[in-house]
Amino acid sequence: MQTTNEEIDETGKLRSNDNNTVENVRVELREATLTKRKQNRTSAWSKNRKNLGECPGNELFSIEYVIERVKLLKKKRITLEDYRYLPNALIQSEENIYAFLRVDQSLSGLIRDLSGNNSTLQLYAANCCCNIALGNTKACTALGKAIIPYLLIELESLNYILLDVCIWTIGNLVAGSNVAFSILHAQHCLKYLILLLSNCDDSILPSVIYALLHYVHMGFYEISKSDMAQLVQVIIKRNFLYENPNFIWLLALLSSSTICTTYLHSILPQIVDHLYLLFFGSDEIAHVNEITASIRILGNTLYNSCEDKTDILLRNSKYSHENLCLLLNKLLSHQYMHIRRETLWLIGNLYNHRSPSVGKNIRDLIAFLPALNQAFPSVANCA
Repeated sequence: MQTTNEEIDETGKLRSNDNNTVENVRVELREATLTKRKQNRTSAWSKNRKNLGECPGNELFSIEYVIERVKLLKKKRITLEDYRYLPNALIQSEENIYAFLRVDQSLSGLIRDLSGNNSTLQLYAANCCCNIALGNTKACTALGKAIIPYLLIELESLNYILLDVCIWTIGNLVAGSNVAFSILHAQHCLKYLILLLSNCDDSILPSVIYALLHYVHMGFYEISKSDMAQLVQVIIKRNFLYENPNFIWLLALLSSSTICTTYLHSILPQIVDHLYLLFFGSDEIAHVNEITASIRILGNTLYNSCEDKTDILLRNSKYSHENLCLLLNKLLSHQYMHIRRETLWLIGNLYNHRSPSVGKNIRDLIAFLPALNQAFPSVANCA
């Protein structure tokens, strides 16, 4: 068992390094964002095309169609029907997004309508912006430079449909462009989002969480300690823990900040309960993202905690020693490699805990974790 202990020790050192932790989260979120944005574009197109009615070209919008409508939009001569279809043309393909932006001063019409008083035109313009922000970095940067001040104004709108689209657009922009993030951050966008999170209607809460997730991901080192602390307190107060996958991932990202870990202690009982529930009461394969984020929160939060805080996992009165061993063995032998890796990091952090008694608890636990022998080689081979 001596070799196993040394490997756990090294795992713990890697996991407890804040820079490595945050960068791991950033890389995973970046890759997940690129995949998700492609899925969003495809899903939105498939969903919206059913309601288009009779569309030009058998519901397929060509580059020429987009260019012609953008030129009409600039001159305020586009029909409401075509304006309604234009966001769907932008969802259909990235080529249509780039065709839109190639037209000289193509964004001027969107700015005019978004900042105007006609609620229908505002919504159509916002939908166009939201879908353009699904393009590449260049598209997000160009759109962000032109439209961000007007999006921020709409964050105070009482029109929930328009507000929802504008928030989602901000999330897309932040995910797609460092420049767009810098502009938003300079104009104190985070304060608007935190205020919305505190008071917004539940109908727009998913879009607020989406925008915040990407905002914190992109600007983790730019956000002040006071804003980070305020954000985590508001999140916990909303008590929206597992109702939205982005919510638990936002907490996982915040758990990499030492400013936030103290506040996160209050939700650890829910985290542990949910892990047990997923593994012993439902299909855990359908909840892989929740499991991953939950383990990460435990690993980051318990590492620098007081000894008694670790009891929520190691000596929880609701679960027996056998339950704990069964849970950890299931995690260590999970079919998804990244869950095995996260579990090793969690165990390693507890092994290296500043309290010697916590480390001893882990050493005593190792004899009951045969899945360690499966986890170490598999993770090492993929490193």
